[in-house]
Amino acid sequence: MMKSAISFLLLLVWMTLCSAKSSHEPQSLKSNLEKAEAKSANDKDIVLSKNTQSTLYLLSGWGKADGPYIWFTISASFNENHAAPNSQKFNLFSVSGAIDCKDNSTFYYLVSYMLFDPKTKRLGEVYSEKNKSNVMKIESGTTEHDVKKIVCN
Repeated sequence: MMKSAISFLLLLVWMTLCSAKSSHEPQSLKSNLEKAEAKSANDKDIVLSKNTQSTLYLLSGWGKADGPYIWFTISASFNENHAAPNSQKFNLFSVSGAIDCKDNSTFYYLVSYMLFDPKTKRLGEVYSEKNKSNVMKIESGTTEHDVKKIVCN
Protein backbone atom coordinates (compact mmCIF):
# COMPACT_ATOMS: atom_id res chain seq x y z
CA MET A 1 0.00 0.00 0.00
CA MET A 2 2.90 2.39 0.73
CA LYS A 3 4.17 1.75 -2.80
CA SER A 4 0.79 2.79 -4.22
CA ALA A 5 0.78 5.91 -2.03
CA ILE A 6 4.23 6.91 -3.26
CA SER A 7 3.14 6.19 -6.83
CA PHE A 8 0.08 8.36 -6.20
CA LEU A 9 2.29 11.17 -4.88
CA LEU A 10 4.62 10.93 -7.87
CA LEU A 11 1.63 10.93 -10.22
CA LEU A 12 0.23 13.95 -8.38
CA VAL A 13 3.52 15.79 -8.69
CA TRP A 14 3.73 14.95 -12.38
CA MET A 15 0.14 16.17 -12.94
CA THR A 16 0.83 19.29 -10.88
CA LEU A 17 3.98 20.16 -12.82
CA CYS A 18 2.39 19.44 -16.20
CA SER A 19 -0.66 21.53 -15.30
CA ALA A 20 1.55 24.30 -13.97
CA LYS A 21 3.45 24.45 -17.26
CA SER A 22 0.21 24.81 -19.20
CA SER A 23 -1.40 27.12 -16.64
CA HIS A 24 -1.45 30.87 -17.02
CA GLU A 25 -0.91 31.40 -13.30
CA PRO A 26 2.07 33.62 -12.44
CA GLN A 27 3.56 31.39 -9.76
CA SER A 28 6.16 28.89 -10.82
CA LEU A 29 7.95 26.15 -8.96
CA LYS A 30 11.28 27.90 -9.45
CA SER A 31 10.16 31.21 -7.92
CA ASN A 32 8.53 29.42 -4.99
CA LEU A 33 11.71 27.46 -4.33
CA GLU A 34 13.83 30.62 -4.49
CA LYS A 35 11.57 32.26 -1.91
CA ALA A 36 11.66 29.16 0.26
CA GLU A 37 15.46 28.89 0.07
CA ALA A 38 15.80 32.47 1.31
CA LYS A 39 13.68 31.61 4.34
CA SER A 40 15.65 31.17 7.55
CA ALA A 41 13.03 29.38 9.67
CA ASN A 42 10.67 26.52 9.04
CA ASP A 43 7.65 27.90 10.86
CA LYS A 44 5.44 28.29 7.77
CA ASP A 45 4.25 25.92 5.08
CA ILE A 46 6.09 26.34 1.78
CA VAL A 47 4.21 26.07 -1.52
CA LEU A 48 6.17 23.76 -3.82
CA SER A 49 3.71 24.06 -6.70
CA LYS A 50 0.22 25.33 -7.36
CA ASN A 51 -2.27 25.16 -10.21
CA THR A 52 -6.04 25.25 -10.68
CA GLN A 53 -6.43 21.64 -9.50
CA SER A 54 -4.12 21.32 -6.48
CA THR A 55 -1.46 22.83 -4.26
CA LEU A 56 1.61 20.93 -3.09
CA TYR A 57 3.21 22.03 0.21
CA LEU A 58 6.26 21.29 2.30
CA LEU A 59 4.69 21.54 5.74
CA SER A 60 6.25 23.64 8.48
CA GLY A 61 8.14 22.00 11.31
CA TRP A 62 10.56 20.08 9.11
CA GLY A 63 14.12 19.74 10.23
CA LYS A 64 14.16 17.48 13.26
CA ALA A 65 17.36 15.53 12.77
CA ASP A 66 17.69 11.88 13.74
CA GLY A 67 21.07 10.51 12.74
CA PRO A 68 21.71 11.43 9.13
CA TYR A 69 18.01 12.06 8.42
CA ILE A 70 15.95 15.26 8.35
CA TRP A 71 12.22 14.57 8.75
CA PHE A 72 9.61 16.29 6.56
CA THR A 73 5.97 16.10 5.44
CA ILE A 74 4.62 16.90 1.99
CA SER A 75 0.93 17.67 1.69
CA ALA A 76 -1.37 18.16 -1.28
CA SER A 77 -4.73 19.90 -1.22
CA PHE A 78 -7.15 19.34 -4.08
CA ASN A 79 -10.03 21.44 -5.38
CA GLU A 80 -12.09 18.28 -5.96
CA ASN A 81 -12.64 15.14 -3.91
CA HIS A 82 -10.87 11.89 -4.80
CA ALA A 83 -11.23 8.30 -3.56
CA ALA A 84 -8.81 6.98 -0.91
CA PRO A 85 -7.72 3.30 -0.97
CA ASN A 86 -10.73 2.47 1.25
CA SER A 87 -13.04 4.25 -1.27
CA GLN A 88 -13.82 7.15 1.10
CA LYS A 89 -13.64 10.68 -0.27
CA PHE A 90 -10.56 12.82 0.44
CA ASN A 91 -9.28 16.23 -0.64
CA LEU A 92 -6.05 16.44 1.38
CA PHE A 93 -3.14 14.02 1.17
CA SER A 94 0.10 13.94 3.12
CA VAL A 95 3.16 11.75 3.12
CA SER A 96 5.88 11.93 5.78
CA GLY A 97 9.44 10.87 5.25
CA ALA A 98 13.09 11.60 5.83
CA ILE A 99 16.00 12.81 3.71
CA ASP A 100 19.67 11.95 4.10
CA CYS A 101 21.35 15.05 2.63
CA LYS A 102 24.83 13.53 2.37
CA ASP A 103 23.69 10.24 0.84
CA ASN A 104 21.14 11.97 -1.46
CA SER A 105 18.43 9.50 -0.45
CA THR A 106 14.97 9.52 1.07
CA PHE A 107 12.25 7.21 2.39
CA TYR A 108 8.59 7.59 3.40
CA TYR A 109 6.92 6.16 6.49
CA LEU A 110 3.40 7.59 6.87
CA VAL A 111 0.63 8.26 4.36
CA SER A 112 -2.57 10.02 5.35
CA TYR A 113 -5.74 10.80 3.40
CA MET A 114 -8.01 13.45 4.91
CA LEU A 115 -11.28 15.17 4.09
CA PHE A 116 -11.83 18.84 4.84
CA ASP A 117 -15.48 19.91 4.78
CA PRO A 118 -15.56 23.63 3.94
CA LYS A 119 -19.17 23.98 5.16
CA THR A 120 -18.51 22.68 8.68
CA LYS A 121 -14.77 23.51 8.63
CA ARG A 122 -14.07 20.03 9.97
CA LEU A 123 -11.02 17.98 9.07
CA GLY A 124 -11.00 14.23 9.47
CA GLU A 125 -8.61 11.49 8.51
CA VAL A 126 -10.30 8.90 6.28
CA TYR A 127 -7.36 6.55 5.72
CA SER A 128 -3.83 6.20 7.05
CA GLU A 129 -0.99 3.75 6.62
CA LYS A 130 2.31 3.60 8.43
CA ASN A 131 4.83 1.49 6.55
CA LYS A 132 8.44 2.41 5.78
CA SER A 133 9.23 2.47 2.07
CA ASN A 134 12.51 1.41 0.58
CA VAL A 135 15.29 3.99 0.63
CA MET A 136 15.33 5.76 -2.73
CA LYS A 137 17.98 7.90 -4.41
CA ILE A 138 16.81 11.47 -5.01
CA GLU A 139 16.56 12.23 -8.72
CA SER A 140 16.85 15.70 -10.22
CA GLY A 141 13.52 17.27 -11.15
CA THR A 142 11.49 15.42 -8.52
CA THR A 143 9.56 16.75 -5.54
CA GLU A 144 12.11 15.07 -3.28
CA HIS A 145 14.87 17.03 -5.04
CA ASP A 146 12.96 20.28 -4.44
CA VAL A 147 12.48 19.35 -0.77
CA LYS A 148 16.19 18.54 -0.47
CA LYS A 149 17.11 22.00 -1.80
CA ILE A 150 15.08 23.54 1.02
CA VAL A 151 15.76 21.32 4.03
CA CYS A 152 19.42 20.53 3.38
CA ASN A 153 20.58 24.16 3.44
